[in-house]
Amino acid sequence: MGIFQKIRDGLKKTRNSVIKGLRKLLGSFTKIDEELFEQLEETMIMGDMGAETAIEICDQLRDRVKERGITDPNDIMGLIQEITSEMLGEDEELNLSTQPSVILVIGVNGAGKTTTIGKLCHQFKQEGKRVIVAAADTFRAAAIDQLAVWTDRAGVELVRHAEGSDPAAVVFDGITAAKARQCDVLICDTAGRLHNKKNLMQELAKINRIIDREADGCAKECLLVLDATTGQNAVNQARLFQEVAPITGIVLTKLDGTAKGGIVISIKNELGIPVKLIGVGEGIDDLQKFEAKSFVDALFDRDAEADEAAAEQTPEHTGLAEEAEEEAAALADAAPVYPDAQSFANSAEADISTEEITPNDEVALAAEQYEDVLTVQAEQEPEEVPVSEAVPASELLPEEERIPAEEPEPAEEISEFVTEAADADAEEPAPAEDAPEQTAEPEPEEPRKRGLFGFFRRKK
Repeated sequence: MGIFQKIRDGLKKTRNSVIKGLRKLLGSFTKIDEELFEQLEETMIMGDMGAETAIEICDQLRDRVKERGITDPNDIMGLIQEITSEMLGEDEELNLSTQPSVILVIGVNGAGKTTTIGKLCHQFKQEGKRVIVAAADTFRAAAIDQLAVWTDRAGVELVRHAEGSDPAAVVFDGITAAKARQCDVLICDTAGRLHNKKNLMQELAKINRIIDREADGCAKECLLVLDATTGQNAVNQARLFQEVAPITGIVLTKLDGTAKGGIVISIKNELGIPVKLIGVGEGIDDLQKFEAKSFVDALFDRDAEADEAAAEQTPEHTGLAEEAEEEAAALADAAPVYPDAQSFANSAEADISTEEITPNDEVALAAEQYEDVLTVQAEQEPEEVPVSEAVPASELLPEEERIPAEEPEPAEEISEFVTEAADADAEEPAPAEDAPEQTAEPEPEEPRKRGLFGFFRRKK
């Protein structure tokens, strides 16, 4: 895989987040006005180009649009690419012109200093250079052992002291060994530090003084390793380290794992520090020399956007979608369709009455569905059940649970009782005032409708 292809693949997230967003924004406008430039500034800031850099790019866009008489918003994309190329300027490579040449690697913990040193050792070894490494990070636990693994893998020498030793003393011994063994490159590892660690920052200044004194006349590089995923925090780190160390270049790691690749432009424009190396992968050969033209071309590559869009519609995904649609259609065809509640109820009743459905759980499920449908239908079309057709409530219970009704008295006894009562009323008629009030006879309770559960009990 070529260098351009690696950079192109590594900038995929940045391209999808920033550049695609700019194209979409420009496509939504029909004319070039101040609102368009304000939206462009906001999109660039979200892509971690920085507020200062975004404002400067938009100011130059305004001037060039007027000078060239551009009226189509889509033509602005070419101007953005042109301006960013000018901001990045010419490429600057590592200065390794003397023997030995000294490279001091600095940065905060977790930025990728040790990994960067290991990859540099591998590249220099492939180029036929003799390399020696000074393990001056004596502050962090196991840092020396970790660096030893990388140097053994690359096949280079390592100068080390005990943990907790003076880092400046390790650098001094490393310079002495590099001169005595006629090495081409000396790489000095340092402890990760922050601006609020005053002692560590003073220690870094001391290491620089040792290098200036003992390696006078040698080519010196002070590389600041920055994590691209931190965005504008990386720019602030560069400002703080610039106060205590003469930074000559930036190593931007983890560029393939973030959508914040715009900080490359921000660092160069705001701090004037060139980006010399970029990490676009985890492989040992994924640390690449930074080439401004290749970076801009890969960032604004429309063919890459088309390829990524086509990759999202792979035959595998298409086949899965078609298979899902076929399964859904088959399920829809197999599902019974009932035009109304009555047909569903009839179907449920027929299923219940069949001999095949014998398990209690299936019967209970059908019963619940049947009751729900009848309830809905009753609410929609209420009907009064004639008393003559009503089923007595006592018949809804099984025979063993029914309460036996009292046997009626013989008809002769009833007629004699009625005759005697009538004669008594005729002989002694009660005054109208003292006559008891006649109360209306209570209406017989309407028997309950025959429910499904009664149906099951009878069937049982």
